[in-house]
Amino acid sequence: MSLWLSLFGGMALTALLYGAGRRLRLSNFWASVLACGVPTLAYVMYAVATWPGLDVVTLHVVAYPTVAVLLYQLYGAKASHAQSMHWAPKLMIGFFLGLTAVFGTLIYIAGEGLPPALAQILLPNAKGKNLHTGFAGVVAHKGEDAAKGIGAYLKNEQKLKALGWRVEVKGVGDLKAGESHDITVRITDGDNRGIDHAIVSLALARPGDKPVKPISLNHLGEGVYHARVDPAQPGTWLIFTTLASAGETVHLEHSTEVK
Repeated sequence: MSLWLSLFGGMALTALLYGAGRRLRLSNFWASVLACGVPTLAYVMYAVATWPGLDVVTLHVVAYPTVAVLLYQLYGAKASHAQSMHWAPKLMIGFFLGLTAVFGTLIYIAGEGLPPALAQILLPNAKGKNLHTGFAGVVAHKGEDAAKGIGAYLKNEQKLKALGWRVEVKGVGDLKAGESHDITVRITDGDNRGIDHAIVSLALARPGDKPVKPISLNHLGEGVYHARVDPAQPGTWLIFTTLASAGETVHLEHSTEVK
């Protein structure tokens, strides 16, 4: 489940449950308890199973009760309470709702990054580049892994150049959560002839996580290697491709947005 859906969908569910409780003639207090209790309990159970991180959990368990409390304050015992309320409390209610929306958006971008289509518009000279727009502070880095990554990238580029290989990866741009997709890797030499003696594998991971359970690609001939992948959740994913041949190993990295 995406952060956007769980946060703002849960807030909308809180408002709907409050309205349903009032229609069922529950008191203002118990309607508010129902409105915040059901989505909060449901999300806590979901978070225990998936554990998206303490910051994300905190945002949710604060957002749902906040909406319920605001509705409780806005629609008190008197029918005319909302109309007679002073503008200052109304302004505070709007402020906290806006603040929750801003925090939710920032946490979404921090963990998932900007959608690629939006990043192409907002970031200069971004077309055709491998973008990582998630916040560095929420991604796990151990020691000097970030600095080592730059050196590893240059080293792999040098290996490809020395081998005379060109690598083309297809099928990573239209992945959907919970669905199997075909990914093909084609390796060619300088004369566009397929390299058929390589061992190719790939693995998926979230930004900042190490890849696990690499998948071996089947050789289809003419330098084409194929596998099916099944990303579990939507959001930004990294695809790590490993090419091995003649004692040399090359690691490539691609980012993609899973819908």
